[in-house]
Amino acid sequence: MPYKDKSGQWIAQIKKQGRKSKHRCQTKREALEWEAAQRSEILTLEEEKTPITSLLEWATAYLDFCKMKFVKKTYDEKVTAFRDLFAGGVDPNKPAEDLKPFELLKHFQTQAQNRSGNAANKDRKNLSAAWNWGRNYIGIPFDNPFSRVSKQGEVRQSRRVPSLAEFNRVYDVCTEPQDKRMLIVYLYSAARRAELFQLRWVDVDFINGRISLHWKKNKLGTTKNAWISMTDEAMEALREQHKVTGKWKWVFCEPGTDKPYQYRLHWLPRLCIRAKVERFGFHGIRHLCASILAAKGVPTVDIQNHLRHDHLSTTERYVHQMQESRSVVAALTGLNGAFSPKGPRKAPRKKKKFLQQTLNNRNYLASPTGFEPVLPA
Repeated sequence: MPYKDKSGQWIAQIKKQGRKSKHRCQTKREALEWEAAQRSEILTLEEEKTPITSLLEWATAYLDFCKMKFVKKTYDEKVTAFRDLFAGGVDPNKPAEDLKPFELLKHFQTQAQNRSGNAANKDRKNLSAAWNWGRNYIGIPFDNPFSRVSKQGEVRQSRRVPSLAEFNRVYDVCTEPQDKRMLIVYLYSAARRAELFQLRWVDVDFINGRISLHWKKNKLGTTKNAWISMTDEAMEALREQHKVTGKWKWVFCEPGTDKPYQYRLHWLPRLCIRAKVERFGFHGIRHLCASILAAKGVPTVDIQNHLRHDHLSTTERYVHQMQESRSVVAALTGLNGAFSPKGPRKAPRKKKKFLQQTLNNRNYLASPTGFEPVLPA
């Protein structure tokens, strides 16, 4: 704002490139006009220096960042989200500021119809995170158009957790020795799929009977690890496996190579078909281990440490569900006697005459102290 100095002249002032610039004027109006002209000039220069970011430039910069931060599975998921966005009719050369929520709504509705609501919402989540990253680092508009689009309807299915009997049947039909050992280590370690696929021989401690699992499941992308104690049966399976792949880096390798497994998408489903059990996945085995521990009364904190959950509430959520299910079943047991083939009914009222006849047949007599049996003569 302009001000008047001791001589009576008006001094206009403005900050330019980190330094204050001043200009002497005869009137206040002249000082205000000079400041306005300087601000307009600064804005023009900034617009010339800042290039307009296209959607393709934003996507490329974000994916380069993700490739270094996230694991391959997460990176591939984000690449797919961008590929479907641009293949769905959104022009990649369009300036980021021209992207409208209604255009995205039509895209996600199409994805929900062609794929599923779950897949559309997962893409929405990844693209919204990408926009927030671009807003912080490459100067795209602050308003996030992806977060303004409502979620699509989803069909939620509960996770299939096998019983121990079903797991044993799958184990019995498995013919490959390495696959049998992998199933044993899966069950006793409650490992995630990627954790077991990336297990190295340096992570196996045969002396103390434990293995070290590594995972990267957090917003910062930080790798964590923890030592998990194993049973004698699991360690014996690892000793047998060491005879096969001990000269290589990885514990479980693709047949005929020294490379670790990546996905194995059809392995467990095929075993389930052969064993004639309902299909379950890798994470179902992890939940099976938790259910066994909970059924045997292991404290929830110890289950949390074995599953390597960051928060106790995560472990409590499905352990509580299993305990609640058992208590409900126990409370409902024995109710079949209260129902007839026609449904629930009230018990018939007993008449006084019927009660008296019953007492006479049992040779009971009333006495001041209660009912006493009549002894035979």
